Amino acid sequence: MNISRSKLIAIITGFISILICIVYLLLITVFDFRTFLNNQITSYSENMAEVFVEILFRS
Repeated sequence: MNISRSKLIAIITGFISILICIVYLLLITVFDFRTFLNNQITSYSENMAEVFVEILFRS
């Protein structure tokens, strides 16, 4: 199998670009999931405060 130098560089560059795309998509997914978790934690603590105040006034 005789591959010229330019074809080898093109193949290596293609693999590197695909690898960069996959890493980018993984990073975007992780950061997007963190935003979802932060919103859930924030809304959960707000609901807990409302429940606490409601229980406090009923006692």
